[in-house]
Order: sequence, then C-alpha cells, then structure tokens
Amino acid sequence: MWEFFINLIIPNYLGELHLAGGEVPRVEAPARKPRPMVLKEAYPLKPPYAYAAIKRDPITEEIIYEVVEPTLMEHEKAVLEAIKKKLLDELRVSLDSFEDREKAEEFLKNEIKRIVKKYKIKVSEETLNKLFYYITRDFIGYGRIEPLMLDPLIEDISCDGPNIPIYVWHRDYESIPTNVKFESEEELSSFIIRLAYRAGKHISIANPIVEARLPDGSRAVLTLGTEVTRRGSTFTIRKFRREPFTIVDLIRLNTVSSQMAAYFWYVIEHKCSIIVAGAIASGKTTLLNCLSMFIKPEYKIVTVEETPELNLPHENWIASVTRTGYGPEGMGAITLFDLVKAALRQRPDYIIVGEVRGEEAYVLFQAMATGHLGFCTIHAETIDRIFKRLESKPMNIPRIFFEAIDVIALQVRTERGGRPIRRTKVVAEVTGLEPETLNPKVLEVFRWDPVSDTHVYLGHSAKLEEIAAEKGITMEEVERELERRRLVLEWLVRNNMRDYRTVAAVIREYYADPRRVLMKARVGA
Repeated sequence: MWEFFINLIIPNYLGELHLAGGEVPRVEAPARKPRPMVLKEAYPLKPPYAYAAIKRDPITEEIIYEVVEPTLMEHEKAVLEAIKKKLLDELRVSLDSFEDREKAEEFLKNEIKRIVKKYKIKVSEETLNKLFYYITRDFIGYGRIEPLMLDPLIEDISCDGPNIPIYVWHRDYESIPTNVKFESEEELSSFIIRLAYRAGKHISIANPIVEARLPDGSRAVLTLGTEVTRRGSTFTIRKFRREPFTIVDLIRLNTVSSQMAAYFWYVIEHKCSIIVAGAIASGKTTLLNCLSMFIKPEYKIVTVEETPELNLPHENWIASVTRTGYGPEGMGAITLFDLVKAALRQRPDYIIVGEVRGEEAYVLFQAMATGHLGFCTIHAETIDRIFKRLESKPMNIPRIFFEAIDVIALQVRTERGGRPIRRTKVVAEVTGLEPETLNPKVLEVFRWDPVSDTHVYLGHSAKLEEIAAEKGITMEEVERELERRRLVLEWLVRNNMRDYRTVAAVIREYYADPRRVLMKARVGA
C-alpha cells in the first residue's frame, strides 16, 4: 500500500501543487527495518569476549564479516574512559618494554585493579572483566582491529579512510567488508601514528607514506592525512602467519593430491630447483612454504623476502627480509637484490626467494646455473608467460639459464560450488632447450581436471627417470618409493596431523628411518 502511495499518488499531488504555485511539503518515508542477515558461520577469536560472525545478505548475496564484542552500557563506557585516562596519567612503565604479552597483560590487569580500588570505582565482576578486555585490546593490542589481527583466516586488513568499513581478505571468502570502522579522521590518524611508533617508524604530513614491520612480523603500509590519499588516512596490513599451512592442509583442501605431494617430496630430496607460478592470491607462497618443508633438515637454507611469510622448521635457516631506507633519500635501504647477493656468500644449499620480479632474479638464476638450488614464486598465469616474464625487463634472464629450472608448479584460483578454491593446475618439468631457438622443452607430469576436481598423473616424468639412473635403480623401485611416501602423507591427513612441527618431525624421521615411519602409517599409530 505504501509503495502504491509513494509511486502514484504523491507524484501526481506534487505536480498539481507545483503548477498552482504552492509550497511543496517535506514527506519522510517510514523507516524500513534492516533486512535480517543470514548467519553462515561463527567462530571464536578471543573467547569469551571476541567472535567472528560471517553473515550473508539474502537479497544481494553480499558477505559481511562481523566482529562480535561485549556490549557496554553508557555508565560502563564512562567508567572505561575514566580508567583509561587514569592509566595514561599514572602508568610509569611502558607496556612495549615487556617481551612477553602475557606478562604485559598481567601487569595491566593489576594496574586496573589498583586504580579501581584507589578511586573506589564501583563495578561488578562481569563489568570489570569486560573492561579488562577493552583496555588490554586498546593498550597492548591493535585497538579496533585487534580481533581481525587475531583471526588466523584473515590475510590482509585494509582501511581506505575514516567512516569507511574496513575490508579483509579472508581465506574462505576472499575480499569482504567488516563492521569495523574508524569514526573520524582524528581517530584514524591517531591510530596510524601509533602503528608507526610501534614499528619504530615516524609518520607525519612531511613524510606521509611509511612502510613498516609490526612487532608480530606483519607488514604495514601507512598513509597519513589527505596529502597522498584524498579520502583520508589509510593503512593496509599483510599479516604474518605464525602457524603456516602444511602439505597435509593442501591435501585435505585438495589443492594438491597425495600422489603429487609424494612426487614433490621425492624430487626435492634428490635436489631440484622449483618455480611456483600463478596469479595474485592463487596460493603460490603457501605452496612454496609447504614444499620447503621437504628439504632435508641438515641443509642450509637462506630465504629472501620483502614481506616475511615463509616459516620453516629447519634450524639451519637464515630468514632475511628487505628494509626500507631512512629519510627522503631512502638511505640504508636493503633490497632483494642485495639480499640474494649476500645469500650467495653464505654457502647455502637452498636459496628461497619469496617472489622474483626484478634484478634479483638474474642473480638467483645465475646461482642456480652454477649448482645452487633455488625455490621462488613468480606472477604468471601460464607456463609460457613464466618464460616471457623471466627474459623480459627488468629480470633479463638469458634463455640458457632456463635449464636450471627442474620443476614448475602452476597455481590457479577459481570457484567451485560458490566457494573460492585454489588448485595446483599443472606440475611440469623443464627437460632441456630446443637446439636452434633455445626455447625450453616442457613436460607436463600432473594436470588438474576441473570437471572431476582431481589431479591426474600423465604417466611420464623425466626427473624421476633421471633420479633412477643416477641411483642405479629401476623406475618400478622409484614408483614403490613414491607409493610409500603417499601412504605416509595420507596417514597424516587421516589423523589430522597438520601442525607444521608435527609434519616436519615426521619428514625428519622418515629421512632417518623410513621403515619405522612406514610401519606407523600402516598400523595407523
């Protein structure tokens, strides 16, 4: 009825009134109730205080990430602000000076109790616990975005300005808005200045763009004010994953098959260089990290990254990260090129570069061509595109160096059943170069079939044949060994033994005593 009145009666009435020279009245439509959202899933972030609720709009199908935190009454908000003010006035110890977060939280709780007692603030036990949560969140954690930082399924956090919903990149739902936002430019700018301070950086109107590494290892790009970002201050945080995915996770998710994983394990044991390629967010670095766990524990590894994402269980591992320069001239900057050159002087067995895209690629390939082993990722959506990128500026890799690549894994991100998935689309080997053109000869070993969502072994591997010839064994013996490793991997999957320390321990034990591990896998122990 209301829609009929709005669409037909009012336009006619207003038209007649306008022609008669009368004053047009202001008409307000009744407020519509917001559509109820459909809850897709919920999970704890910091129970019993912070939870994530993934909701779907039933009309638009938009997915929204809601942070659920304790509700504060007006008098509780007033008490919270009063205690915060007293803490700022009376705290004589910097909370950043505590190496252990638990100790910092314990100290802060004792200070809150002291202030409550000193100023005779009347609060219930329930309210006090809520105040503990919010004060700890704001004084020790990352304030409004602390729940997002705690969510292991969130990879990136992006704020585009004040009063704009913060967006996150979620492993299951990709880019989605949240119910978290900064209400004013003043609040957002204050938060960004604090982020920069915690990272040991200075940001100002004179220097409005800062790249920083946060205390937890996450990488942040910060902008202040409207000098370079017209909608106001912004930040983007690439989170560091402390509990990395393992090959067990990838098998469970069907990113790779157990047969494919066994192949990777075997060829990596026998020393090979691997490139992982794919589009943005296709799972390149995740696969790279998983494959790195197959490297023998006694080998020396040097990793080179701009953003620290690789997390290896090896003791003999040097984790090197680039550094931005200081001042307007960028003095003291350390680039990927610098780090790869330095890595060569450290006699590594493996050099792993998080992503090649510049002159550091030439140094890496030169090292691989002279006997070093290398892993890296590259942005390329096809195998042909990999080689075109490598030989183009600024990498400029001569074709003669392509022979240094043993295996290529091509990642793809797509959808299945309305959910984003990541798959290893192709595993291929570089078997040599064409004599006249120096074009690389590529042999596909595995290919993902999108119809059946399975990974198909194409029946031939030059790398496995090369290993068999070097070891003086038959291909039947190689295939039996691959089957044994597949059995071990499937045992890990069946028993949900996915923690990276556990997976690394099993791989280490298999290298030392394969029969014992195989026996455990067969009996399910």
